[in-house]
Amino acid sequence: MYLIVEDKIKEAIENGDFDDLPGKGKKLDLRDELPGLSPELNQAYKMLKNAGFVPEENEDKKTGESTTSGDLLTYATGETQNSKAQKQKEAEAFVQKRKLHLNSAYQTYRQKILKRLSRG
Repeated sequence: MYLIVEDKIKEAIENGDFDDLPGKGKKLDLRDELPGLSPELNQAYKMLKNAGFVPEENEDKKTGESTTSGDLLTYATGETQNSKAQKQKEAEAFVQKRKLHLNSAYQTYRQKILKRLSRG
């Protein structure tokens, strides 16, 4: 099997099939794109970036520590992924920021608000 593959590669080189490849003559960039990511997520990021799914503004801003699997899923699908837990977290942050937790009316309606947020 190995010899067949070698022969095909040599034949392609002789025919000039590799002459017009992008990046010809340039060194390969083998460094991690985002060093804080796990190897699996880093590979997924590289694949999405090479396929043109990572917006340019995100290439410069994101670091491995701030990139999540949710970000990668958003790049791949084009849709923001908000889980129930994420929505609740955002709602709680909003409540704390506005000091709504001190309001007795909020305590009465808290569960209804969170239930509504988790639906949609």
